[in-house]
Amino acid sequence: MTRLLFADDDPDVVALVRMQLEHRAPDWTLEHAAGGREALAAMERGGYDLLLLDLTMPDLDGLQVLGELTARRDPTPVIMVSGQGQAELAVRALRAGAADCIDKNSPDFRRIHEIVVGTIARQRRRQHLASSVAPREHRVLFLDPDAAERQRATHFFQRSAPLLALIAAAPPVLDDFLDGRATFDAVVLGAGWETIAMLNALRQLRARAEEVPLIVIARHAPDETAVAAFKLGAHDYLLHGAGWLPELVFSLNQALKQADTAQVNARLTEELATLNRTLADQVVLRTRELENEVRVRHEAELRAQALSTRLLRVQEDERRALAQELHDQIGQLLTGLRFQIEAAKDGASLDDALVLTDELLQSVRALTLTLRPRMLDDLGLAPALKWQTQLFSRQTGIAVELELSLPSVRLPPELEITVYRVVQETLTNVARHSGANAAVVTVTASDTTLHLEISDRGRGFDVAAALARRDSLGLAGLSERVRLAGGQLEIVSRPAQGTRLHAEFALSSTATTTPFAATTS
Repeated sequence: MTRLLFADDDPDVVALVRMQLEHRAPDWTLEHAAGGREALAAMERGGYDLLLLDLTMPDLDGLQVLGELTARRDPTPVIMVSGQGQAELAVRALRAGAADCIDKNSPDFRRIHEIVVGTIARQRRRQHLASSVAPREHRVLFLDPDAAERQRATHFFQRSAPLLALIAAAPPVLDDFLDGRATFDAVVLGAGWETIAMLNALRQLRARAEEVPLIVIARHAPDETAVAAFKLGAHDYLLHGAGWLPELVFSLNQALKQADTAQVNARLTEELATLNRTLADQVVLRTRELENEVRVRHEAELRAQALSTRLLRVQEDERRALAQELHDQIGQLLTGLRFQIEAAKDGASLDDALVLTDELLQSVRALTLTLRPRMLDDLGLAPALKWQTQLFSRQTGIAVELELSLPSVRLPPELEITVYRVVQETLTNVARHSGANAAVVTVTASDTTLHLEISDRGRGFDVAAALARRDSLGLAGLSERVRLAGGQLEIVSRPAQGTRLHAEFALSSTATTTPFAATTS
């Protein structure tokens, strides 16, 4: 089981992260620390695979907690969680040893499960590499012209040094090793070598395999030959005599241990360099992302300044469309009605006039409902939404599944009309752009919050590109309508993967306390 600790003084953020993580990984456990000191106490008890650490907390900030964990040499990876305007602190955290840093307000926060999985995997790979120095079998090449010496060494190693696989051979086998046709972890030059041949062999070995330990067995006490052998890279120079074989085993074990450690250190050094490069890249990337967010926010402010003008243009367009509707349809019906009435003065039947009157009433009623349905004021949001979705389905052929869970008392009028308009405009977009044959509308309200969600499985679109277009007011208008009502809007869509719109509105303590009194006309 994977255990995570999230140190954050905002329980709502913790609940959101817990829902995301445990939904994708049910065997994970996310525990909560409400402050820095509580987080340090929990980390001291241990057992966590990763720490999510908020940068700002009331008692100790994230950098202080990270510094204390570093002083304790705690190897647990730490992902810092930053907020808006904390770019400098985030960079400091990454340089201080944090494995990653996620902005709560960035799209990366929705990828927190993926980021946590990658961080834990990298930590486990590092731990595995650090523990890789373990006893293993080493291949040792023992070269000696004397067959009896080779046999004696072979028997001793088989009996007394099982982890050292000794391959005893005559000097010509050295060529196979030098040419890469055979691999060995160490080479021993036996006492049967002539001095000049032995020194030449050392010279060749050091030129081709400088990392392989080399040990020389000599029949004479160390002299100038020994000095020359060490200068040519020999790791040890042993005197052939009583007890030389146990001494050779000891010397080989020491040399191979040092060689293994050097190899692991080299790998660790390379991985550290890679991690440093990755960290530097992350710092650059995060800095660039934060700079982009600042630029995007600035552009959003500029667009907001122009939005009022654009909304006025929308109002004028709606008035123009209304005038056109009145002129083309209702005006023509009135003209026809006038002709029928004039004809009736000459004795003609009024039946046709009554038919035109009915058509006129239906057109006026339809136009009135489009502008603002009376049932929204008289009966409330739920009946109005049922009527609207049924009308939409009849007109477009698109099936709409409506799910409502609303209180028995009326919501504030401004909120009801906002929800109604968002559903109306979004369903219009579904009919115009999605290509879907069905949609789902869900409206639920608790004591404190109202949630509205509209989804389809249509062709989808690039949300960022659509919002960036200056010639389209649909999404910008929806967003502004929700914002003016005190809500938050999220649109999730990808090409060929459908669209989901989610709006959330906070309900005040008095929002649902006034019972609805139905009116009749």
